[in-house]
Amino acid sequence: MQRFLLHVASWLWLITAVGCNSASVVPVSTPSFVLRNTYWMHPKVKSVTIPFRLANNLMIIPLSINGSDTLRFIVDTGVKTPIITSLNVGDSLQFANARKVKIRGLGAGEDLEAILSHGNQFNFTPHLTGYNHDLLVLLQDVFMLSRKLGMPINGIIGYDFFKDFVVEIDYEACQLTLHDPQRYRKKLKGYWLPLQVEEGKPYLECYIQQHNSKRVKVRLLVDTGASSAITLNVFSHPDITLPAKYIEAYLGQGLSGEIHGKLGRIQALEIGKYVLKEVTASFPDSASLGIFANNQQRNGQLGAETLKRFHVWIDYGDGKIYLKPNSLYREPFNYNLSGMEIITPIPGLPLFTISEVSPCSPAAEAGLMPGDEILFINKRSAFTMKLAEIMALFQSKPGRKISIGVRRGNQIFTTQLVLRKPI
Repeated sequence: MQRFLLHVASWLWLITAVGCNSASVVPVSTPSFVLRNTYWMHPKVKSVTIPFRLANNLMIIPLSINGSDTLRFIVDTGVKTPIITSLNVGDSLQFANARKVKIRGLGAGEDLEAILSHGNQFNFTPHLTGYNHDLLVLLQDVFMLSRKLGMPINGIIGYDFFKDFVVEIDYEACQLTLHDPQRYRKKLKGYWLPLQVEEGKPYLECYIQQHNSKRVKVRLLVDTGASSAITLNVFSHPDITLPAKYIEAYLGQGLSGEIHGKLGRIQALEIGKYVLKEVTASFPDSASLGIFANNQQRNGQLGAETLKRFHVWIDYGDGKIYLKPNSLYREPFNYNLSGMEIITPIPGLPLFTISEVSPCSPAAEAGLMPGDEILFINKRSAFTMKLAEIMALFQSKPGRKISIGVRRGNQIFTTQLVLRKPI
């Protein structure tokens, strides 16, 4: 796909998803006349509230692009340019001034091909519109977000969403409110910490206390798009070390492939005056970090498992993050005690397949394997369950016995696993 210029007119590409990996392309034209990457809030309102769904700690909001049907995007402070990760069959989307680029992120794989487009319009509510925005369109659905979250997910939006407003995140009410900074900033009160925004990414300085009792100052990316509590790069600082107890784990998916490493705990995480105890921590391996392994400017990420314990106000313009503990603040840091990951092959339908099984885990000891289709759990049909409900069960408590019926090929069998807390 190439970039076309025709005198005064700028070109849009119309993409219609007709299958999992194919699209038809038709050019149409539209003018470009406003500043790049600009958001407009109706002058009669001081703020706009957008409800979100919370899935695996991730905020999912509705929006449309260039007049498309409603799309679902994850709000991710760790991403600078909005990304289309996948389209559903039958979805159509037009986008402007397109050219192919290569991008790279975390993961052990190769660079990815994407389409970079300029001049796109984002619509959120009648009172909030984004004009002339850049947009990346992935040519492969490497994240498989829809399958992992159990609902259709089309993309990720980040920096441009935050730079023009004071953004208030209420994890308890599942509401994201964008405030006009000129009108709202003087009302902001409470405990705040300095936020450094560099190349569209927000950084916060914290302290970690490891199980050797060593207290280490770390610089973390504030990442609402990371489900975990904290991710630490042991290669970025000589005093960041692995805990004595850890497990090998699949940690997630990056732009450049799967992220593997170790899962353990740190004794404490200090975010200013707030101290969180026995925090689960992810430690990606060097292959997953790739070219970022020796990046000493960033020691890791502060993820949504931690952020959701606060009412949060993020003010990029003034370089501040305000935090107020909510009802989740004292909740223990849990994780999946089963040792397996589950996806939904057809997002939106209650069909569940095992995608990952960690070695020596309860799932592995129960004889479960990737590719097994889950038919029932504790004598209840999986067809009556939701992915979030199953994952909550797997995070419940050590020692719980769970009966699982699966289909493997032409065989159907039942096995039992016992949840275990190895860290």
